[in-house]
Amino acid sequence: MKKWLLLLILLPAAAFGADSSVVGDIHITTTRVDPAVVARKFPLKTGDTFTPQAYEDAQNKLHDMRLFKKLDFDTHTENGRTDISISAEDGYYFFPLAFFSSGDKDVFFMSLFEGNFFKKGETAFALGGVSSDGYTFSGGVSIEDNFFNVSFTKLDTEQRFYGDYWSSMYGVMNVTDDEEEYGDPLYKWDMRDYDFKLTYARTFGDFSAFISPEFKHTSYSAEVDAGSHNQLSAGLSYRKRVRTSSGMGAWFGFGLSDKQQMLRNMPAPRYAYGADASFTKGGDWSGADYDITKLSLNFLWQMELKQHHILSLQVKGQNAYGSPFSDQILSTDLLGGQGKYRRLIRGRRGAGVTASFLFYILRGNTGLLALRPFYELAYVYTGGAYRDHSGAGATLSYKFWRVPFPLGINYTRNLSDHSDIVSFVLGGQF
Repeated sequence: MKKWLLLLILLPAAAFGADSSVVGDIHITTTRVDPAVVARKFPLKTGDTFTPQAYEDAQNKLHDMRLFKKLDFDTHTENGRTDISISAEDGYYFFPLAFFSSGDKDVFFMSLFEGNFFKKGETAFALGGVSSDGYTFSGGVSIEDNFFNVSFTKLDTEQRFYGDYWSSMYGVMNVTDDEEEYGDPLYKWDMRDYDFKLTYARTFGDFSAFISPEFKHTSYSAEVDAGSHNQLSAGLSYRKRVRTSSGMGAWFGFGLSDKQQMLRNMPAPRYAYGADASFTKGGDWSGADYDITKLSLNFLWQMELKQHHILSLQVKGQNAYGSPFSDQILSTDLLGGQGKYRRLIRGRRGAGVTASFLFYILRGNTGLLALRPFYELAYVYTGGAYRDHSGAGATLSYKFWRVPFPLGINYTRNLSDHSDIVSFVLGGQF
């Protein structure tokens, strides 16, 4: 009897030991980047439990660095230890980019991007844009798990207000215009805004945190809330298996290490999740002339089918807690960014939901042809009631592997005010 009891105890333990292993040595060779940088980014460490899922997730973390032309992985298991070999082909790049957009408004944009010149896997950028509404400058660097950004924007524009609480879109890079589309506005305000912002973010595995002081001064031709709106924002985010788009290094072949993986069907659907929460506060202590409080929440769920088609659902919520006019909630911030709009609704609080389906019509060695239909809906509380801003449409676009952004056409129907926009798409996430 004792022998049988001993066998019952030992057999499961023996079976567990036979079917599992731990991570042994990890060997990394690179062309240029410091191998220690790659080792820190690779989530599996010596002594961790080795599983196929953990191994796949760890490989995708390196692909998501968007630094490598090729990544080769190999394993060797012996005596319960799995050694991992990683061979990476990388390099460095400097890339300038400029474009001019002529539509409802003219916009000129120019930038310079750098990647891995200092052999730390870093990326850096400097960009500037100018339009009839003002100008903006921004610069930043991402190195390992740290991100730094500084930006300055001057807006000098006119805001137009219509019935049913609609108002005009605004922003230096905004190319849509509502003038002569909806009749005469009820009233107009000239707005001048100076905004200087610093941001520091740090990543911890699938989590990241940021802090961002903002120094802002706004004035209007009307008596609204002119003065200082200095504020401090902080937030946390979580991303699990959410694919990243290729960076500017794609022009030179960098960041395409998972190209062949994208051209093959997956054995099973892949699920991705994301969540963000941020809090903004301003008052006497920040030099603001107003009490500013804002809470933002964002949730994302994605299902990537075997053919890499992606179904996405996103839910957003914001509350301005009685903050002044300049810091109210914008309906476009509650939408998922799929549609293009000439007008928005602003208010004290709101929530939005976006559903889209990215369908690849063609997947080939040259690039990807995709159709993304979408529907998005936001409700904003203003004027004593919730007002809706909803839209539906689709984007047809083509993304060359060696171009870091898709090119295409977007059609958006604003279901709330019954207007339409057909626009050329340059950029976005794929």
